[in-house]
Amino acid sequence: MIYETGNRVINQLERSFGKLALPKILRWIAGFQVLSWALSLISPDLISWIIFDREAILSGEVWRVFTWVMVPMAQNVLFVLITALFLFFINDGLESEWDSFRLNLYVFASVLFLSLAGLIPDASGAGSLLNSIFYSAVFLAFASLFPNQIIHLFGIIPIKAKWLGWVNATFLVAMILTSPAPFIVGGIVLVGMAPYLVTFVPGFILNYRQQARATVRRHRFEKETSGAESSFHECESCGATEKTHPEREFRVTAEGHEYCSDCRKTGAA
Repeated sequence: MIYETGNRVINQLERSFGKLALPKILRWIAGFQVLSWALSLISPDLISWIIFDREAILSGEVWRVFTWVMVPMAQNVLFVLITALFLFFINDGLESEWDSFRLNLYVFASVLFLSLAGLIPDASGAGSLLNSIFYSAVFLAFASLFPNQIIHLFGIIPIKAKWLGWVNATFLVAMILTSPAPFIVGGIVLVGMAPYLVTFVPGFILNYRQQARATVRRHRFEKETSGAESSFHECESCGATEKTHPEREFRVTAEGHEYCSDCRKTGAA
């Protein structure tokens, strides 16, 4: 399956290049955003030298392919600090779940894909759009991994990450629909969010299918139950059930087949 194959490839890459990963990468990005904001107070032209600019990149200023992520989303010091602290929070959550290498891979892939999307024709002036999509990519990753994590909106209102994730996704859709160039903006969003889609969508589909199969089996079990002989779990290899072998555990594979713990241990599954 795509999901399992992707994990194997990443594991191989980590064994070869894991030592090159930068720990706390989102914290570093947040720190550079604060630094850029502070330096822009001294030299207002600084932001214009690091922001994403398609024409400037094609003219040879290739550093802009990566430096745009260091541009703060706001000029108000309060919002700059709140954004930085939020990136700290997201970094710690993602790194605890993925480790530094996988987080580096996700962040660099998001930056690279967004930069490539910004280079498409007629995408001039996409700098602030790329920043917004980048924040969406990292936050949606956090919300997908920790859907029930409580986040205090504006430091006051407690709300689960999954609901903020849905709001964020709705914002992206609204941004496309209300844009004067919806196909261009939609293309940028789709390409920029490709690392998120590749990382999470296969898992979402797999979980949905497993839940659907479990629901169908449970309904069939409830419908057919008429006495003590009925069982909910049945091993496809040896025919054991939770009634004939109550000490065994039963698991459903990604393909929808169910096996008992003994058959899985002996390799009969």
